[in-house]
Amino acid sequence: MYKLLLVFASAAALKRPQRALAVRGGEMDPIAIGKGIVAASGIYSAFDPKGSLEKYGCKNIGKSGETLMRASGLGQLVFAAALNMDTENAHGQMAYHMLAFVLLSQPTWEFHQAPKMPDAIWMAIMGAVGYKTLDGSLSKWVITAICLANGAQFFLAPDSAVDMYEMKGVSKLGKAMMTGLGAQLLAVGTYLACLLKDKSQSEAFAYAMCVYAATGTKFALVDSNDLNVPKAGPLAWAALSLGLAYKALN
Repeated sequence: MYKLLLVFASAAALKRPQRALAVRGGEMDPIAIGKGIVAASGIYSAFDPKGSLEKYGCKNIGKSGETLMRASGLGQLVFAAALNMDTENAHGQMAYHMLAFVLLSQPTWEFHQAPKMPDAIWMAIMGAVGYKTLDGSLSKWVITAICLANGAQFFLAPDSAVDMYEMKGVSKLGKAMMTGLGAQLLAVGTYLACLLKDKSQSEAFAYAMCVYAATGTKFALVDSNDLNVPKAGPLAWAALSLGLAYKALN
């Protein structure tokens, strides 16, 4: 997968800068390309998490790393869905997508023997938040804050998430994949926050992709050393993300 990302990144870097109007109506739509690549990666990681990890050079994957990679892939699909939504309803619809994420990722939490009650509560909350946000009685900042707060916890403090949800047997690779899930939620939260700050969809997409680049770079510089995996994959994501962000802003 990351070799394909490098091809896209190189192609984007070689193209001449264009104004925003030209990007939307011309040969390259960065949002369409971005959500397509994120969705494709998410589908692959959710469908074949072990194969995806092997493509990134991971060894001794284990069931913990595999199941949490699947959860991270589902997180990518949530991000791709956010980019595909009408911006007026994205916040309310995102709550329903988060409900679906918790439901679809149950095999991950079951493998780690996490109690089901927290997930049931989360799904009930997300259903209520989605309904109330769409009917206008709840601030759109609520779902935005939920995405940002959960993303920050999973990305910056995966050990605290393991303890909070009483997960057992989480491997070192599994915790690294939890940070990947956190990266997806941070990107979603950033995108939603930018829309609330009256940024255009192109600007919101660009800032979200900058978050993607930052989280990918952190994985390459920190986590990859600890896991003894190649840096090429996360660096390809970072380069592609920055390229798409640049195109969306120019």
